[in-house]
Amino acid sequence: MLVRSAGTIVADNHVHGVLVVEDDPAIRRLVSMVLQRHGFRTETAADGLEAVIKLGVCEYDAIVLDLMMPNLDGFTFMQTLAEHDPDRLRKIIVTSAASPTVIRERMRGEPYRVLPKPFDISELVAAVQSCIDDQLR
Repeated sequence: MLVRSAGTIVADNHVHGVLVVEDDPAIRRLVSMVLQRHGFRTETAADGLEAVIKLGVCEYDAIVLDLMMPNLDGFTFMQTLAEHDPDRLRKIIVTSAASPTVIRERMRGEPYRVLPKPFDISELVAAVQSCIDDQLR
């Protein structure tokens, strides 16, 4: 049974989880807070390495991923997913200030959506909801 609660589709009382992977603490907090206000359960990671660890413990319905990060960047994170769990790529919404040319050249695998930074927060929320809705179809 699907019901709509606070703008988020909830299936059998399941609140959709989103992993926010962003090295800038202010952006990470803002995105997480806004998504929570829209009814999503959020967890955060400061880089791709921390995100890989969290993916080993918990499943997420969407992943908001910055590309330019220390330790394990978003490009390498996506390449790892493409090699080991390519179905998860359809859950990724990329945010990046990198040029579209750089993104196309370095990206391995096809994420759900790419949003250039600075992005409109309502556009990000809509992309997360759309990503989850598409998986439910």
